[in-house]
This record gives sequence, C-alpha cells and structure tokens, in this order.
Amino acid sequence: MGGYAGMIGYIDLGNGHASSRVLPPELRRDFIGGRGFTSKLIHDLVPPGIDALGPDNTVVLAVGPLAGTLAPSTGRITIGARSPLTGILGDGNAGGHVGAEMKYAGYDALVITGRAEHPTHVHVEDGTISFHDASDIWGAAVSETERMVRERCGDTEAHVISIGPAGENCVRYASLIADGSRAAARCGIGAVWGSKRLKALSLRGTGGVDIAHPEPFHEHVGETLEAIYADPVYPTLSERGTPFLIDSAQLGGGLATRNNQQGVADDYDAISCERFYTHHRKRSFACFACPIHCSNIAIATSADGRHITSEGPEYESIVCLGPKCGIMSLPAIIEANRACNELGLDTISCGSTIGFAMELWQRGIISARDTGGIDLAWGNEGSVLSLIEMIARREGYGDSLAEGVRRYTKRVGPAARPYALHVKGMEVPAFDGRAAKGFALGWAVSSRGADHLRALPNFELLGYPPSEAQQRFGDRHASDPYDERGKAELVTWHENFSAVVDSAEMCKYATFSTYAVTPGMLATLLHDVVGGHYDAEQLLRCGERIVTLERMIDISFGGTCSDTLPDRILHEPLPQGPARGNTVDLASMVDRYYELRGWDRNGVPTADALKQLGLAPSLDGNARTRV
Repeated sequence: MGGYAGMIGYIDLGNGHASSRVLPPELRRDFIGGRGFTSKLIHDLVPPGIDALGPDNTVVLAVGPLAGTLAPSTGRITIGARSPLTGILGDGNAGGHVGAEMKYAGYDALVITGRAEHPTHVHVEDGTISFHDASDIWGAAVSETERMVRERCGDTEAHVISIGPAGENCVRYASLIADGSRAAARCGIGAVWGSKRLKALSLRGTGGVDIAHPEPFHEHVGETLEAIYADPVYPTLSERGTPFLIDSAQLGGGLATRNNQQGVADDYDAISCERFYTHHRKRSFACFACPIHCSNIAIATSADGRHITSEGPEYESIVCLGPKCGIMSLPAIIEANRACNELGLDTISCGSTIGFAMELWQRGIISARDTGGIDLAWGNEGSVLSLIEMIARREGYGDSLAEGVRRYTKRVGPAARPYALHVKGMEVPAFDGRAAKGFALGWAVSSRGADHLRALPNFELLGYPPSEAQQRFGDRHASDPYDERGKAELVTWHENFSAVVDSAEMCKYATFSTYAVTPGMLATLLHDVVGGHYDAEQLLRCGERIVTLERMIDISFGGTCSDTLPDRILHEPLPQGPARGNTVDLASMVDRYYELRGWDRNGVPTADALKQLGLAPSLDGNARTRV
C-alpha cells in the first residue's frame, strides 16, 4: 500500500481513550486522501442537528498519499469539522511540516471526538497516542504554547498544531496554527478545538513512506520540478511571495478597499509589493518539499518603536487587515498579522469583520456608545490592533465582532444588511468579485461559504489568450475576468481539480498559480507512489465526487443551497479603476454551473448525478458512498 501509512487514529477526549483502525481501501480509492478523507469522514461521523461547539462535533485531520515524499509542495494537511461560523462543512488547510510528520508518525487521518474535562494536549508518536494535562498552558499565545509543548515532549523538533486565546474563547473564526504561523484558518475550526478543550496536538514520527515504483517516481519528480521552474509565474512567486498579488489586484481594479466600497486604493504605493520587498522582507523560506519557498519573514517597527518580526503577511492578510480597514501602512499590517497569528485568528474574517464595523461607523449606524468608546474611523491603526486583542478574548465590543459579520448584522439590525459582506456566513476574501467574475461564482457555490480557494480560478487573472481559454474550457471568454461567459466551465474544472489537489495535499501554488502541475502529471506521481491505475480523467472524476459529497453534507447540515452573493457585489457598481461600473450577473453563471454539475435548479444533486459518481441519496437527504 504505497503512499499511505494505513491507519486512522481515533481520539476520544471525553474518556481519554485512543484506538487505531485500518484505513479502508474504498476510502483510498474514491477520496484519495487529505480533504477527500476529511469530508467523507465528517459525512459519516457527524450527524445533522449537532451543535458545532458541542461535544458531538467531530474534528478530522487528514494528509495525502504524497505527504512525506519528495513530490514537490506536498506537505499540507486538511483539518475539518462542522463550522461554528457557517453551520455547514468547514475545514482549513495548512502548510509547513505537520502533514509529513503525521504520516511519519503512522497515520493518514486522526478523528477527534468528545470534550475533555480539562485543557488537554494530545501527543502522537509512531503509532501511539497519549493525553496530557494542559491547564497551565490554557491562555497562552501560540508561540508560548509551542515552546511549552515541545519542552514537555522533550523534543525541540516535535511539530505542533495549537489554538490561541481566540480558540479557547470560541471566537467563531478562530484558526489553528501549525509550527508557529502556518494557519488552517477559515471556518473557525480553532473554536471547535476550544470547545473540546483541546489546546494542542503534537506530532513526531520516525517512520517512512513506501513508494510503489521508486525509480520512475524520482524521474517524474525531476520532470515536475523542471515544469515548476520553467513556469513564467515561478520567478516572481518564488522571489516575492504572495504580496506580488497586491499589484495585480490594484491593476485589475479588484483590491478590496474600505469594506469593498472601492476596488483600488488611492495611496496604494504605501503597501505595494515593491515597498514590502524593499523595506520589510527579511528572507524567504519553504514548506516541506517545496521548491517555490514563497513564505516571507517580515520585519517592521511599530508606531511606539517596538521591533516586530512576523511570518508573512500573505496577500489576503495584507488586504483584509489593511485596505479593507482603510489602513495603508505596512508596519501596522505586519503587527496586526502577527497579533492574529499569536492569538489564533483568521486574518480574512477578522479584518473583514472590523472593516464592516468601520463602514457602519462611517454611515452613522453605530457610534461610540456601541463600541465602548473605540473610534472606528477608517485607517485607525490603534483601534484595529486593540480590537484584534478584544475579539480574541471576547472583551467588550470585541465580543460582538467575535461572532462574525452575519451574526453581528442580526444584532445591529436591518440597517446593517447592505454592508454585510459574507456568503453563507463566511466573510468575503481580499479580491473583489466584481473584477473577477470566476472568483465571484466560486464564492457563491463554494461548500465553505465565501472562499477563494475551493475553486481558485486564477486562469482568468494571468493574461492567458482567448484561444487558450477556448482550448481548455470550451469558451474563449473564460480568460476575461470582467466577462461572465465561460465562467461556469472555468469554475467547475477548477473546483474538481482543486478537490484533487487538496486530497493529494499538494500546494495550489504549484497547480493554480504556476499551472505547472497538470492533472496528468499529478496522476503520474500518484501512480508511482500508490501503485494501481491513475489517469487525469479518473482524478478529475474523484474531484467531482468530493465536490458533490460536500454539497450533500451542506444540505444535511441545513444549508439552503442559497448560492448567492452580497448585494454590494451583485448590484453596486465599482466606482473607479479598471473595473469601474462592474457588477456581477450571477444568475446566468449559477444556472450553467448547475447544468454542468447535473444538479437541479435549486442546486441539489440529482439522483442520476449521484449514481454516476457512486453516491446514493439516503433517507435523510445525505449522500452515501456505495461500497
């Protein structure tokens, strides 16, 4: 069984018991690993109607079959549960080294149930799982938590996934942080850990990974690396990291500014990639087995003269903690990013929620009486930094913002609704969908809510000619970000391949930013490692199965299939910049998307579509795999 450790670990926090079971062959066959395993196990183990922050919610961690090998950019891990932010399927995906270490420790997946009596640290090492009291660590920030966990393990090289105070206080968009600053950020899975009193999970392994066909595998790894190095996006992504996307967003008119009231920032040069690279980037580094090394260590001096060192910030964090809140200062953004990492907060949802509150302040819908005296004028750096701390600890006005945009809107009332930017309860990310219609459709239909990564149709932003769009997606307009035509085909393909990439646990920067690794190349690597038969068509079919199963999970959790967007994105034209006048004609894209998927007009997969994918509807409306 090449590529797989062959075991799933089951951890019951309620009784402090752990066990292991053999990885079922049909799970490997139909869902590959990583995200596929996570979604399938959540589907099987999490009943409809449970409280996302109750003891009956189940957390699943899973890695891919390429984890721990030399296949490039394959060190990632998916961690999922029912989301306390959206109420539907939730998961986060993190890089670093924890994915490989979990495989070396002997597990393809870990399933965590119950609620501990007291704060707990779980240690996984070479097929054994142990429980440790973490009461004295509870309340610690992430870096201090990692230091103390490693000290207790007696191993400075143990890899740690933990929550900060935000997770402990069940902030609905609390993140998990792996190895210091690699965030499994979206959907609030950190809050689920906090509700279970799980402070940290440490991993250590000395095992290896069996490879079915080692000689061709090493040859194909070399070919894959050559393709990545030859891609025209590689030099910029490798040298500058994701901050280079700030320039692209400004030039395309999609740089979300002041809660998406604008798509360009007037004083953009203050946060440009060039300024970041020249004044704040100290060095770059890489995740496990990654040739791109896009992560940055940034340095800055705070307003009161303190020296700040932080990993990142990535593009999404720069925008959501910066222009979305009217802040055009890289030192302030770097400080805010570090605070979010230390406290365990999703930078996208945190910055977007604060930006939403700032617009309510701008429009006189809330005042100092509502905020406890905090001034929410655009660009108020001190207020943003104070609110990050207050949100994480649920103190004062921060307690309201800790609920996220959708729930806070209900507290404020109808006057706030036009400015509430979320999809299915999750805050919208950094690139404005009015300047990238494929991304807009991807947000609307995503199983996680407003999410740029479920589809990540970067093809429309990278300058490909219409002829290339016609060849790949059957519609020449798919390469034009301002045109709705061809976007259903674009998003469907990207969603399917994205599900495969997340299940193999390869980084999307090797597949959707450089477009160097194709489905065929990934199929070859999987064939070499796992054995058996893999081809591009089969992989994309697996991706379609995963996407469809996730839709059925959302339906079973009470999701309404309301694949829509905020009113601002649908109806309010961008006021300036290259995308000036743009709105989104979503209905035409969604109708075509449903048609391509074989779903009915309400977005529910038909019996025929389920049957073709080896899925069958059950009496509760969910989908069960035929085994």
